[in-house]
Amino acid sequence: MRKHGLASMRSILISLFVFSSSGLTADRAPAPDSVSSGSTNRPSSDRSIPAIGRLGNGVRFAILPRHGNEPGVALLMRNEGGFIAEHRPGERGLAHLIEHVVFHSPTVGSPDDLDHFTRVGLQLTLPAPHVATTSWRESNYFLSSKTAQTGDLDSILALLREAASDLTFRPDSVDGQRTSVMQEMAAKKLGNEIYASYIAAVAPGSPNDVIDAQNSDDVPTASIDTIRGLYQRLYRPENMVIVVVGNVKVDETRALIEKRFRSWKRTQPSPRHAPFPMFERDRIRPISFSALPQGRRTALVAVVMPTPAPPSSRDRQARADIMDLLVTRAINDRLVALQPNSPRGKVGMFIENGEQGHRQIMLWDNYIGDQWELAVAGLRKTACDLATSGFTPKEWATAKRNLVADLEHRTAEMPKVANVDLAKDLSHALADGRYLIPADELLRYARATLLHMDARSGSRWWRQQWRNGVEHLRVEAPELAKVTSPVAAIRAAADRAVSARPARWPDRHIAIS
Repeated sequence: MRKHGLASMRSILISLFVFSSSGLTADRAPAPDSVSSGSTNRPSSDRSIPAIGRLGNGVRFAILPRHGNEPGVALLMRNEGGFIAEHRPGERGLAHLIEHVVFHSPTVGSPDDLDHFTRVGLQLTLPAPHVATTSWRESNYFLSSKTAQTGDLDSILALLREAASDLTFRPDSVDGQRTSVMQEMAAKKLGNEIYASYIAAVAPGSPNDVIDAQNSDDVPTASIDTIRGLYQRLYRPENMVIVVVGNVKVDETRALIEKRFRSWKRTQPSPRHAPFPMFERDRIRPISFSALPQGRRTALVAVVMPTPAPPSSRDRQARADIMDLLVTRAINDRLVALQPNSPRGKVGMFIENGEQGHRQIMLWDNYIGDQWELAVAGLRKTACDLATSGFTPKEWATAKRNLVADLEHRTAEMPKVANVDLAKDLSHALADGRYLIPADELLRYARATLLHMDARSGSRWWRQQWRNGVEHLRVEAPELAKVTSPVAAIRAAADRAVSARPARWPDRHIAIS
């Protein structure tokens, strides 16, 4: 048993920022399919639809029956409340510390067992590079059982319940993990700095801009009482979600969750949750740069807008997802065609509905050497061409064929997707009030709707998206440290790319007409 610093946040181009991870080796929005308190919806004939419910004390659960080749089942416990909840003096970094302590703390029922979680868990679960993460809004614990036997699942749920409510925070166990957390964060310092700089430019005022990326200043000195106080404030029934994915029966699994978690009492009134901060549109700068000597070399053009409201129906979400995938495929194909001899992954585009409270559409070029000006020019011209001329019928038809092929491949690969990965995806979907729509369902929807999506509809959609957001151009290049005015130099490179057009780069909001 040992801990690893391997879990990462969702990446932008490359792995940018890692909050936390622990190894076990050798209500933001209503859930779309949720039901009334104390009940559960019945299994659907479509086995991709999870059974979702809530116990009387507020603990939520989602059970996704799935036949596969795995010997066991994935179990995930998600506790809402991460770095954003550390708003009292002396609490910075303690949510991360608690996550580490879980694996090396005695419990009320095992007061002398320093490694209770790992000792019991090793006998029941498969090895994994990491089994816990902490972000700005939650801590996750995820395990894959060795078997699907009821007794094993019950034992793991009992272990998770102990982690949620019964830690003793013995001083020697806490002190050992202080060092581990500080070492982990020190190893991620450069990535944190790069990511924090980017978020400050593209999503100012959002959680990962408001919260210091390191967020561990109080870990070395916080008292046991302070740590325990945060634990008791965050680890509460109403903040907890249990997700089970695998070859299980819904009613039996629900009964196991009830057995272990329904006796968890609310000991005090629930604290009022402040709304999460959202990005401040008016503070987005049109151009930003990074000149860190150890940094990456990349140029990107992004348009940022608020995250869309949760979909009103599964059909609406599927339609939106298909359009996102189709546009992404079309633009990626164009970017690759413009640089046919470039290595795979040098250029690309993606759409992200991020945890920062913003939707981001990004085109990037991971240029080589000192070619940042060429990269800026290429991205700027591509963005302008898309916003003015849109897609050609030929490239749109190719994109539709390629999207169907992609979805067919993903559908064929579905049995190979690990239960624990599906559990993570399902937990995020529940937290965001969205549906978890699998590849085979998207494929069926694509085949039924792509016929009615022509190049003109795609171009209209793209212009609307681009004009509804704020455009941001960013360059990361160590060479910019030698440039007197990097922003002016980047602006000039972008202007040259569209010099034939009458409009120059505006000072703030960039809307291409």
